[in-house]
Amino acid sequence: MPHQARINVRILIMRRFLPLLATIVMLAGLLSLGFWQVERLEWKENLLARIEQRVLSKPLVLASSDDIIQLRRDAHDYHPAVVDGTRLGVSVYWFTQIENAPAEMAPADRVGYHVLTPVMLANGSHILLDEGFVPERFKNQIGAGQDTGQNSIKEFPVIIRWPDERNIFAAENDLENGLVYVRDAPQIGRHFGISLPPVIVESANLPTGAEAPWPRGGQTRIALSNRHLEYAFTWFALAAVLVFISGLWHMRGRRKHEV
Repeated sequence: MPHQARINVRILIMRRFLPLLATIVMLAGLLSLGFWQVERLEWKENLLARIEQRVLSKPLVLASSDDIIQLRRDAHDYHPAVVDGTRLGVSVYWFTQIENAPAEMAPADRVGYHVLTPVMLANGSHILLDEGFVPERFKNQIGAGQDTGQNSIKEFPVIIRWPDERNIFAAENDLENGLVYVRDAPQIGRHFGISLPPVIVESANLPTGAEAPWPRGGQTRIALSNRHLEYAFTWFALAAVLVFISGLWHMRGRRKHEV
């Protein structure tokens, strides 16, 4: 084969087969990502179904550290329970907004704080109780760090939770001023000189009526992002676009070659 002919063959290979190979590799990657999101979708839907079933389970009794040690996130997150113990009479504020706001609540009152109070259990161990929401303008009526006069709790209804981890956008907790942006129970415990496990309990006691006292519990909601179907559609759509563009490119190259 003449030298020029060999060069032409190499150029043809580079122009036609290398782009085709790159397309196949990219297509395989996009399809893999799409099918991975489909698998994640199935996993997330099963997880949500288990949680929705779990919230209807018989409440656990949390009365000592032995009860706390047995808790596992994969089996007990969002599980109902009852707590027997004594409030320590000190608390901090978690800056947030109300999740289950009644229709009559003014928009300005929907931003405020959750009151976080350590509770001592029967054997002297502790757990952090999220007592519920209080609007900004009623904050001083409660007073973080002050005795509420309602220290003893018996069969108090709660939801077991593992709080979200700190993200890069969260401000640092200001425990000296009784203000937190992340419900970091061990850190709050160290501030009060006690040991608190990372698991917390959220009050399930939702009082009714405009004159109900603050803080108000019953703010737990299942907040698990489930956008895997959207992500899967995106990856499959990109794969389809890649095939379409690749097909147009090869058709154009074939026509030029025929001419």
